[in-house]
Amino acid sequence: MRIPKYIIPLLVIGLLYGGYVMRFAFLKPTTEFSFNAEGSAKLECIVEGLKCKGTANFFTKLYEGRQGIASIVTFASEHQAVFTYNPEVISPEKIREIMEADIPLRDGTKRQVFRCVNME
Repeated sequence: MRIPKYIIPLLVIGLLYGGYVMRFAFLKPTTEFSFNAEGSAKLECIVEGLKCKGTANFFTKLYEGRQGIASIVTFASEHQAVFTYNPEVISPEKIREIMEADIPLRDGTKRQVFRCVNME
């Protein structure tokens, strides 16, 4: 059986187009959480340890009940977290401190899970 010469280039073009279209699926937020707070300032962080939906959910739970955090949007594929916060209540340094705190593990030890690589 002989394959026509134009089939392989069409398949390659189709796969390239499919990859281009699918990349938009990975640019959507992994998680979006809003808390009962008002906020106007934005803080974008590149977070080491933010890898998937599970770690993104765990990451946002660190900020539940914290005063001054209005919302958190995470992008696990980009290792990015975007905070909306009230600068009169909480500072970027405090947000980073919460993020980088040691977390107790099931075996009784503590370990730093998240590390802020860049803040803007």
